[in-house]
Amino acid sequence: MKLCHVFGPVSSRRLGSSLGVRNVPYKVCTYSCIYCQAGPTTVKTVRRTQFYDLRELIKELEDVVKSVEVNYVTFVPSGEPTLDIQLGKAARLVKKFGRRVAVLTNASLLWLSDVIEDLMVFDYVSLKIDAVNEDLWRRINRPHKSIALDQVLSGVKEFTKKYNGLLTTETMLVHGVNDTEDHIENLAKFIKGLRVDKAYISIPVRPPTEKWVKPPTEEALVKAYSIFVKHLGEKRVEVLSSLEPPPSYRPKNIIDYILNTVATHPLKLDYVIKLLSSYYSNPEEKLEELVRSNYVVIVEHLGQKFVVRRFR
Repeated sequence: MKLCHVFGPVSSRRLGSSLGVRNVPYKVCTYSCIYCQAGPTTVKTVRRTQFYDLRELIKELEDVVKSVEVNYVTFVPSGEPTLDIQLGKAARLVKKFGRRVAVLTNASLLWLSDVIEDLMVFDYVSLKIDAVNEDLWRRINRPHKSIALDQVLSGVKEFTKKYNGLLTTETMLVHGVNDTEDHIENLAKFIKGLRVDKAYISIPVRPPTEKWVKPPTEEALVKAYSIFVKHLGEKRVEVLSSLEPPPSYRPKNIIDYILNTVATHPLKLDYVIKLLSSYYSNPEEKLEELVRSNYVVIVEHLGQKFVVRRFR
């Protein structure tokens, strides 16, 4: 079964209904984050390049956009979207369909002027900022050897001075890594200087790359929220501590929908069974068929089972 460039729509607390664009191959990234739900990075690089035929991607997107109503078309591959040298051009073409465009980036390439130029096209930009301490950053994000944290943070500051769209940050807190009070204080102070519309605090609720990765304690999460609110104000801080809501529409091809969604967003096992039960009389048997065919794998995390796309 072919893995499409376009998937969803996916429901999101941040973006509403979002149609996803997979513009970078699986796990081609500048980081190899310990908590990544898509697995370890297979190609770690900082070199921007062309990964796809732009006309093919736009044609695929156009066919889907005509049939669904979404709030955003979001560039969110299982890798770093700014590695795509056609990112800005693709976003401009999408906007011709009359749809707003969003991008979720780890912000690692914002020291490049052409990346900043590309991101200026977007209506919504989410920047990943997990650490402002070099040692913690290297431990949690495991960046490409040529990148330095000072370089990244300077690029983030430069971009946010110029950008006029909707700007958010997302910080993933991992127990025993970046959830100390001192680090949260420094992190919140840095984000305060970026004029963000919203700062999201998230925790690893899906199966992470490293099995030892755990969410912070409830006390640590509340403390982090309180510190962020102190620096940014209550209206600009939100905690993302649960899975995204299910889609509000009935997909035409449920198998393609599941495979293309779990390639980026692992889904809870019981939810996948519920989806399949609307199309098949034996949903468990159909899921087992996908497992036997090596399309998906079932993974357990924090007492819950998830369906994840198998790539290897």
